[in-house]
Formats: sequence, C-alpha cells, structure tokens
Amino acid sequence: MHDWRLAGFFVMTCFVTFGVSASGTGGGGAKGATRDSLTGTNWVLVALAGEDIDPALPTVTLRFDADGTLGGCDGCNRYRGAFSVAGTAIHIPSQMATTRAACREPLLSRAGAYAEVLLRAASFAIIANRLSLRDSTEKEVAAFEADSRGLAGTSWQVTAYNNGKQAVVSVITGTGITAHFGDDGRVTGGAGCNQYFAGYEVEGESISIALPGATRRFCAEPEGIMDQEARFLEALRSAATFRLEGERLALRTPDGALALTLVRGTAAASTSAATARSGIRFDLDRVNADGLQGPPDGLRALHYEYCIPDRPEAVRAVTAIDPTLQIQRGSPGRVGCGADELLCLGHTHQPGHRAVLERLSTLPFVAEIHEAFFE
Repeated sequence: MHDWRLAGFFVMTCFVTFGVSASGTGGGGAKGATRDSLTGTNWVLVALAGEDIDPALPTVTLRFDADGTLGGCDGCNRYRGAFSVAGTAIHIPSQMATTRAACREPLLSRAGAYAEVLLRAASFAIIANRLSLRDSTEKEVAAFEADSRGLAGTSWQVTAYNNGKQAVVSVITGTGITAHFGDDGRVTGGAGCNQYFAGYEVEGESISIALPGATRRFCAEPEGIMDQEARFLEALRSAATFRLEGERLALRTPDGALALTLVRGTAAASTSAATARSGIRFDLDRVNADGLQGPPDGLRALHYEYCIPDRPEAVRAVTAIDPTLQIQRGSPGRVGCGADELLCLGHTHQPGHRAVLERLSTLPFVAEIHEAFFE
C-alpha cells in the first residue's frame, strides 16, 4: 500500500504511476505557446537553476496531461499536481499529491530544489525539443528536453505484477523477471524459471502483446515461483497501454489497472549480470586458461549443454557466440529440452571460453547451462 499525501516533494517513490495519457514531444517556438502546446508532452530535466543535471543520477521527468494535471518522477519519487496556462504564463499550485518514501542525498536535495523551481515557474517557452521554465524575472530556472524514447531496443527488470486478484505484488525475493522489447517486434525475457517470448505492437502509448510462449521447465524453489511466473505472463498479456518515464515503465490493462511496473538502468543491468552468473550451473574455475580440466596427464575440455527455442533467430544468436556449438533436434539431453526446443552442445576448449559462456547466459531464451556428460 502506497501512502499518498498532499504535501511537498521530499519523500516519494517512482515505482507507481498516477494514470495514463497520450504522450508526445514539444514543438514549435516560444511565441504563441499555449496550454495546447504542453498537453500530452513528456520531458526529461537537463538543467536546474542554471546547472546541468548529473547524468549519473536517476532521471527527472515531467509530463503535462490533457486534464490540466502534471506529474512525473524526481529520480527517486513521484508527484502529481495541477497547472494552468494563459498564453506563455504558467501557474503551478503549491499543493501536490506525492508518495512518501525516503530518499538519500544527493537525491533529497535535488528533489527539494526541483519542487521549489516548479512552484516558482511563471512562464514557459518551447523551442524545438526544449522546454524552458522561467521565474517572474524571466530567468530560466529549469530546462527540459523532449522525452521521445520508445520501447524498441529497451531492457527492463520487473519490480511488481498484478496477481489477478486485484492486487499488485512485488516479485519474490531471490527471483528475477526480465523483459526485452526487441527492434523485431518481439518481447523476450526470463519469467523467473522459464524463458518466454511473444510478439508486440505499439501505437502511441497503446500496446498489444500476443499470447506468450515459454520453455517448459519446472522449478520447485523458491516457493511460489511457478505461480508467480503464470501470473506474470497473464499480466504481460493483459497490457493495453504503457507509460515510459525515464528509468521507469508501467503497463496497464484496458480499464487502467496496473499490470506491471519495471525499472531499467543500473538496477536492471546489475540484475542481468547476477542472472548471467546464476545461469551457468557449474564451476568455471575448474578449468584452466586453455579451458581444460583434470590431472596434468589427462587434461580434457568441459562440455556443456542447454536448450534454445526451435527458431532460426535463436540458432543464429548462439552460433554467432559459440563456434564450437553442435545443435541436435529431437534430443532432450540431460537438461530435458522440450519438443519445441533444440539441444545445444559446446565445450570450453576454445579461445575466450569464459566470455562465450557468459554471453550465452545473458541471452533471454537461454535459461540454464549445465555440464554435459557422455556415456
């Protein structure tokens, strides 16, 4: 349960969205700017009080909706309020609805400064893809650039999902759910136990996701992981709209209910790295620099196996990484590949064997890589 208050900006959280509206980019010049030129636009803060924003810090976003409300994320927390426009004059009342979650420095100081600047804004100008907020003396107090980034080519870590029982719940500790929206119109990732894949289409902020397919493994631990996976795939399929703001993504159902919340950036990257390491189910330190193991008079390569979907693009991806690969159709191997999967066999006696395995384990459709044993 999130705590919403009519208060300042100092304690908020960015994992929740207030609503869904059309997005766009600002255009035109400052002359003749009106509320219509702000409606439906999304912006990313690039300068505050005359100083450029530190790119290492989380993104600060601002949007203007058609119902006369504005909102966004200050990099750690979310806010929502009202705005009114008369020509190029803008007024933002001091009362804001905010979430309440503690932020550490320097985010806390920046959130306070950002809140103050919004309330001081007296006029605005839009020039090309840049929005300038100015105080009563016409001094620029904040500058934004249009946020026109789309979903294609982005990767995400799921933080919460709709469990189908009118509740949005966090992902089970120790599990990871990912989503990569490819340029090819396919969304792929790990659902916690299995790898999944589905087609998707985007028009504006509307999204449709086809019925996902997935590998067919069973994971007994942690408790509840298979139910979570099923609920996640249902929530993904139910998405009808999305809101992309900085490092946060929210998917909603046709009736506006929250389906999924996701995060990208350093959090997603670190999780992906952890997932990559956990996907290799044997100790790579057992092999030497040449990829061999065993006694000096009996060194041999370590062989490994894994499953991939029976799709041409999956075959191309793994063979481009692993030149030693042998692919077998119709053989389950010891890893238990399904009828719609291919068994892949490789070995460590090759240049860069460690990098090869780590790259393979980051592919969204490669769940686990196991040591292979031949009789």
